[in-house]
Amino acid sequence: MKWVNAMDDLQLIDWQTRALEAAGKRQDWEKIQQLDSDIAATLCSLHGREITEQKREALKKLQQVHQQVHQLVRQNRDELSKELTQQRNQREGALSYAQFMEREPDEELVLNE
Repeated sequence: MKWVNAMDDLQLIDWQTRALEAAGKRQDWEKIQQLDSDIAATLCSLHGREITEQKREALKKLQQVHQQVHQLVRQNRDELSKELTQQRNQREGALSYAQFMEREPDEELVLNE
């Protein structure tokens, strides 16, 4: 029975690796989040159990894919943050301009107070 469990573990780890890699390529952030939870559960289930060399190699590959995908996630997060900041700055500039244009013509323009 131990061999069957070891094989199931290997199959699961391999499937999670391929699924994570595919989700990263699709930039499917929800799937990546779900797989993160699944992978954490798998790793917890392996705690205290014998890790064969095959399983160790499969886990190493999973770790590499995980790092690559999460680097992509961080890059996309940073790009999105930059875009949001630019949009906020543009909106603030547009609001300031609109307020300036709504001034009464007889109001004095005061610069550099």
